[in-house]
Amino acid sequence: MSSSDDSLPTNKTMAPITSEPDRQDFHQTMIDVNAPQTIKTKMPEGHAANNIQPAAGTVAPSASSSSGGPPKLDKYAYSMDCSLPIPSVMSPEMAHFRKILFKILLSTMVLLIVLMWTCFTLYWGSLWKSNKYTNKLTVRIIDRDGAGIGSYVSQGLLSETNLRYFVTSPNELPTQADVEHDLVEEGAWAAVIIMAGATNALNHARSVGNASYNASSAIQLMYPQARQETAFGSYLIPYAQAALGAITEQYSAQSAAQYILANARNVTAMNLLARAPTTISNCLSFTSVNIRPYNQPVASAITLVGLIYMTIFAFIITMTNSACREIIAPFLTTRAYIAYRLIVPLVLYLVISFFLAMINLPFKVDFGAHYTYAGGFFLWAFTLFLGMSSQGLATEFAITLIGPKFVSFFLIMLIIANVSVVALPSDLQPWIFRYGVAMPFSQLSKAVRTIIFNTKNEVARNLGILLSWVVVSLITIAISTWATRRKAVNAHRQAMVERESNEKDHLA
Repeated sequence: MSSSDDSLPTNKTMAPITSEPDRQDFHQTMIDVNAPQTIKTKMPEGHAANNIQPAAGTVAPSASSSSGGPPKLDKYAYSMDCSLPIPSVMSPEMAHFRKILFKILLSTMVLLIVLMWTCFTLYWGSLWKSNKYTNKLTVRIIDRDGAGIGSYVSQGLLSETNLRYFVTSPNELPTQADVEHDLVEEGAWAAVIIMAGATNALNHARSVGNASYNASSAIQLMYPQARQETAFGSYLIPYAQAALGAITEQYSAQSAAQYILANARNVTAMNLLARAPTTISNCLSFTSVNIRPYNQPVASAITLVGLIYMTIFAFIITMTNSACREIIAPFLTTRAYIAYRLIVPLVLYLVISFFLAMINLPFKVDFGAHYTYAGGFFLWAFTLFLGMSSQGLATEFAITLIGPKFVSFFLIMLIIANVSVVALPSDLQPWIFRYGVAMPFSQLSKAVRTIIFNTKNEVARNLGILLSWVVVSLITIAISTWATRRKAVNAHRQAMVERESNEKDHLA
């Protein structure tokens, strides 16, 4: 059997190894011979991202310990040989490792607490005093009656402070269709309409004994619930219905007492009144008209929770791509590497966002409320792609600056900053949350409400803001990648120069 100079000796020619230092030297020699002699160039954002071996500094103290010190630690030896004494975390020989563990865990705990008190307070603050800002929810009062009922109801509502009631001339919105269009276009949150001839209709029903008189036809409370279901369900509708209920009840009692007192000796009037009891008992009421009902419960998975999942998926792509590009980055030109960083994530977002949009199909989400069903679906898929790109590219930029170790903290900040402005409308939040008009979650939520509920159409504006996020992120990623790449290349060149210098000194 032939042999060469760099081949390992066989067992027949191998000298016996009798001491522990000899074993260690032989083991190191085996590693040096078999290990490929390559120089790894890691990108700045991925230092030791894939290194699962313990750091050299953590092993060195144990390997260089004197014979009189604590026993040396061998990896996995205590799992393979049960006769060895089992060290615990608090064993003396674990002191160096224990110091490293405590440092990492303590720093992580401190960072989490700081993050908790800086970011979580933002979300808590967005909900904290929402019931104190309900007077920002505007409600139109349109008096088409112009008589007793209209005047009484208008004055009663204007005295309320829970909501912001204001009077609108009937000539400004002459038809019900005009009122509906105004509410959809967010001219106000709701409208109270006192119908034309409401007072005359009540008086006529009493005078003729109309038993079919419908008291609830006198007033309409009109609102588009799908604009923001939480604001309507928790605040506006309960407050408005409570106010109208109290006002109509008071009017019914006063009007009935006045009519009976005025016609107490009129037998005919009393007989007619007996034939139409609804004109005395609860003679005035109202009807709630929901012009944009939130009638797709699964929509809550799209307008908020699904957006959080979308961001998490984008973050997973960022972390995966961070590990993958370390493999290929050292062998690419700077221009090719920047192109890789910009194009590959967008391609992945396009595929993932389309399949994420398709999840809605088995659950019968109606994408045809404003557009055709197919048009609405593909519009939402494209909007979701822009939304995922805006969030994912933001994390791509963050991982370039702060690295994989800390990018998860940035993810929490990104999610909370978005969720805080979507859970409630800005009218129910302090002024600081007005930044929400530029946040991706806000644009996605408004766009999907237009598509599946036919609310105010600002899709072009929503897409424009999302596209702006994408463009800004692409620019910042390109600049930061060029800067960090330049730094990495210069460091590699310096290392090569030092290595060549050391080799020359060694040969000399």
